[in-house]
Amino acid sequence: MRTDARRATPADSDLDPGFFDADAQQSLAWLAWSDPAAIDARIERLFAETLPRLEAVRGTEGRPSLDDRFSVAAFDWITALIEVAVRGEDGRYAPENDHLADQFVTYIGEWMVRRVEGVWFNSPGNGAPIFDQYGPAVGYRWSPESTNDLVALLFMMAVNSDDSPYAYFVDLLCERGLVFAEERDRPDLKAEILA
Repeated sequence: MRTDARRATPADSDLDPGFFDADAQQSLAWLAWSDPAAIDARIERLFAETLPRLEAVRGTEGRPSLDDRFSVAAFDWITALIEVAVRGEDGRYAPENDHLADQFVTYIGEWMVRRVEGVWFNSPGNGAPIFDQYGPAVGYRWSPESTNDLVALLFMMAVNSDDSPYAYFVDLLCERGLVFAEERDRPDLKAEILA
């Protein structure tokens, strides 16, 4: 059950100051993609179908308990599998894996929504090449710097880098999670991230 489901409305311009597209928050394609049931379904598919297939290829070494899908250990392990999931034999992003990328983008963003009080919003210019009419992004009301994460853009930067994409997502976790833990006096989350 989703406890922190939230998506932006046209009035939430503080999530992306100077760039927020109020009309895009009401786009039918975006509303369908960001519907809580659709998000939950993609995450369920990731855990029920995609991760077991990736484990068959990569093995299960270091696999944490996935009883809490939104633990830091689960985030860490799942993002470590992205490379195997979406890169082709040449080591570059393979467009035929857009459906898998969609699952990972959903999971990463939803982790930020649930664990660090993020808010989903549509940044339509930042969804390509995975998404056509919308760009999944997460903003943070608690951040004094009006920080946001253009999740699809970050995902593509990570998987197209010469390094492992894993480091990009660990950086994201630390940058958002640790700052949030400090801002909200959450030593439990800080300890979990630093463990």
